[in-house]
Amino acid sequence: MLGVALLLSGCKSCQYSLSGINIPADVKNISIQYFANQASYVNPSLSQKFTEQLKDKFIRETSLAIVSPEGDFKISGTITEYKTESVASSSNTGSIKNRFTMVVKVVFECPKHKDLNFTESISKFQEFDASETFQSIEGRLSEEVSTQIIQEIFNKVALKW
Repeated sequence: MLGVALLLSGCKSCQYSLSGINIPADVKNISIQYFANQASYVNPSLSQKFTEQLKDKFIRETSLAIVSPEGDFKISGTITEYKTESVASSSNTGSIKNRFTMVVKVVFECPKHKDLNFTESISKFQEFDASETFQSIEGRLSEEVSTQIIQEIFNKVALKW
């Protein structure tokens, strides 16, 4: 282990981590803007929850400080879709399986490393039995899908996946 530490100490412009974090050494902070919900169906608490969970992910899993508004890393975006639709039906009973889908448009900027910049729409979904009303399971489904989207944003920004 000492050999690895000595080997890695020679690179001043690199950040190394056993957790797989791949953030340039000169990047010290991140700004995460409020993700407004522009979907046709608006969950009133979704934007605030999503934004705070995204911030929490970066606080917990990186050494980056959260700043406002101009960080070394900048993340902004909007929630563009938040919907349910039938995906399976039976001639006897009608809809038997529904799908909840959430799409978030993410804009990532790194002024110090412009080659890292990207804009992308990330879509995730969860299917549920049509015998359940969306309203009765919306909180759980929204949390699960938000977590998946946040993980994908994190992977693209901090792990370069």
